[in-house]
Amino acid sequence: MPFAPGTRLGPYEIVAPLGAGGMGEVFRSRDTVLRRDVAIKFLAGNFSAEPERLRRFLLEAQSAAALSHPNILAIYQVGDHEGSPYIVSELLEGQTLRRLLQDGALPLRRALDFACQIARGLAAAHAKGIVHRDLKPENVFISRDNHAKILDFGLAKLLDHPATDLANSPTLTAATSPGTVLGTAAYMSPEQIRGEVVDTRTDIFSLGVMLREMVTGRHPFLRQTTPETLVAILKEDPAAIPVSLELPPAVGRLMEHCLEKSADLRFQSAQDLAYDIESMSTISASQKLDSLQKTRGIHWGRILAWAGATAGIVVIAILLALQLRRPADLGWSKVTFDRGMISAARFASDSQSIVYSASWRGRPFDIFTTHLGSPESRALHYVPARLLAVSRTNELAISLRSVSGGPDVANGTLARAALEGGTPRELLDGVDGADWSPDGNSLALIRTTPGVSSLEYPAGKEIYKSSDILVSPRVSRTGMIALVEFANPNYIDASVLTISQSGERKVISSHWTDITGLAWSPNGERIWLTGRRSERSVALFELDLNGRERLLAKVPQDLQLMDVSSDGRALIATLDWHAEIYAVLPGETEQRDFSYMDFPLPYDFSSEHGMVLFQDLGESSSSGGGTSYLATADGSAPIKLGSNSCGGISPNGLSIACITNDTPSQVAIYSVKAGTPRLLPPDPLNKYYVRWFPNGRDLLLVASAADHGVRLYIQPVDGSPAEPISPEGSFSYLPAISPDGTKVATLADASTIYIYDLTTKKVRELPNNSPGNVVAGWTADSHSIYVVNLGHVPATVYVVDIATGQRKIWKTLSPPDPTGVDFIYPVMIAPNGQSYAYGLSRRMGDLYVVTGLK
Repeated sequence: MPFAPGTRLGPYEIVAPLGAGGMGEVFRSRDTVLRRDVAIKFLAGNFSAEPERLRRFLLEAQSAAALSHPNILAIYQVGDHEGSPYIVSELLEGQTLRRLLQDGALPLRRALDFACQIARGLAAAHAKGIVHRDLKPENVFISRDNHAKILDFGLAKLLDHPATDLANSPTLTAATSPGTVLGTAAYMSPEQIRGEVVDTRTDIFSLGVMLREMVTGRHPFLRQTTPETLVAILKEDPAAIPVSLELPPAVGRLMEHCLEKSADLRFQSAQDLAYDIESMSTISASQKLDSLQKTRGIHWGRILAWAGATAGIVVIAILLALQLRRPADLGWSKVTFDRGMISAARFASDSQSIVYSASWRGRPFDIFTTHLGSPESRALHYVPARLLAVSRTNELAISLRSVSGGPDVANGTLARAALEGGTPRELLDGVDGADWSPDGNSLALIRTTPGVSSLEYPAGKEIYKSSDILVSPRVSRTGMIALVEFANPNYIDASVLTISQSGERKVISSHWTDITGLAWSPNGERIWLTGRRSERSVALFELDLNGRERLLAKVPQDLQLMDVSSDGRALIATLDWHAEIYAVLPGETEQRDFSYMDFPLPYDFSSEHGMVLFQDLGESSSSGGGTSYLATADGSAPIKLGSNSCGGISPNGLSIACITNDTPSQVAIYSVKAGTPRLLPPDPLNKYYVRWFPNGRDLLLVASAADHGVRLYIQPVDGSPAEPISPEGSFSYLPAISPDGTKVATLADASTIYIYDLTTKKVRELPNNSPGNVVAGWTADSHSIYVVNLGHVPATVYVVDIATGQRKIWKTLSPPDPTGVDFIYPVMIAPNGQSYAYGLSRRMGDLYVVTGLK
């Protein structure tokens, strides 16, 4: 029966239809009591009269409601409305795995991550005696934050588990009779096809099929007809994996183990499978590629560890410098010879002159020109300015007073300027990127406001907008715009789009781990880009407009494509990106270098004990999620704390609080001296960050639950249950606790700082808040906070009165050598105002003209 918006079902109000499936319709609804959006699934009217379909529908509800796991759809209630049974569940935002696979294979690391999450969800269901039996991409949902959720337990059944406590088990007793075939043919196990009684291992087979499809883009058994597909599952080997995928042998063996025809030869538990998949996810590029071509790639997703999603601060990346090896068939002519970083470069209209923007030896960015074959460059003195584009008439589009977010991103004031020099003409603020129209009379540009990126062409006419991040607009000679769209907020899943002048959007290619540069090919009919697929290095690729991909050049060095000339020459920069940590300790005036490994990120700082807690997020880390270390002022080697995410040094300097990588995660307390970490009791919270309260008895958690978004919690270290202390919101990973332990300051809603008073239980916005500021600590009297202007170099730190919002400059931070420093964050100020620590990223590069590309 149709349900119009506004229909009430007890506390639930129908809002809008979401879709329909084989067993019913789903509606977006509002829980008016708990004030949250939910999904309500109704059994189709013509089905509710059929006892078997009704039984299966109720079985779905009972099966799923018996489970509580972050990788299984949460069921809140089962009800009946005028004879129509319904299920109330959490509302998911994102897309099914099937929709994701329509764009082709996934990067290996992403495929393994999804498979591991699915296996963990299955393990939780199997532990309750529940087998899904209809696992397929349509029944797996991928949320916008890349969490996999198993849907539709409508074909589940209860196994006979003698050891199960029946008093606490789901009351499901009906088993499917042998000889009955349920499920979707292409994902059935052999025993399921034969109509035999099945157990948990049938789900493992189905997951193996899905993993093969995620990795290769192809179903291993799919044939033209259902009977042929069933025969292939029963009798034939899976389709061969293309050699070009360069899969690690261990991954291939894992998939074969899932797809054994005999259930006795497969993985015997989903938990074991999850462990094995997790171990696969740590395979490095050096295990996949030739040993002579070990490479590093940019990890855009680590912006989450560096900052909340602040408007205009788009990308933080991690790179390791390697000696450039030049393939014999390519010519590499060096253009720049100074020490620093390059943000953009373009050929001038004569194709012999080159315009680029760079920051040499720590000086502000300026625009430079040079000619092929000349080692000298001429500054145009537009300081501070970064190049965006050069028109066919040699007019420049530049960004003034910009804040860099990474390669090819600079948020600032758009201006037009002459190649000969002079005074720029300012046009618009808040522009992230721009390119000239073919005739050089107008500009296509990207502007960012909190939560929205907009493409305008010409300026002022919005033709496309996205809640994700848009960068690198390039206009073809026909007026078509190519650009990159990074999934927000992770910045790790990049797609190449084209947008017509009428606003028609087409996805050309998806699921790039990184894209550092983009340009139209010499004939203007294809797209060239520098990017990275899964474990591969940042290489140069060509895409046709149907998404067919061709490798143009790959060297043991991370690259950034800047521009392509009509005769096929390319401007390409090499990139060396690493991180460093500096601190000033009590009684000292000189900054100490606490850097270790290739990309250390500070998470906590104890001035009293001379300690810096950090995570190494580079390739030297043994874990894809980073390795935690504790560095001390005595100069000894840092103490390795493992792959857990460690975020807090205790007030007495004796313990470290960490979060395990399990799902759901647990809090682990490490001793600085030695010993096994103490685990606090498990709970259903997904934990993201932890820090100590000054009393040494409680921890502050940033966490979420199945039925709640991210919020702040107090977690007693004695293991008592965590209690929420804030509303739901989007919080940064570095909230600051006042010295008296009564208040918490943190970034929320992407650009707003809030103060949470734990005594009065009230929350309020910091007065006179400035977008782009993040919290750096509290003053000793607990009346003011330190804030830093995110992304600016040098970084200006302010003291802000939390009652009035009045601010004054405390200090400007800059490392001893500012060369190539493009981002300073996080910053941590001790309450005494005398000591501090901060992290930075340093990006260095050289510009080349590359010939011989075909």
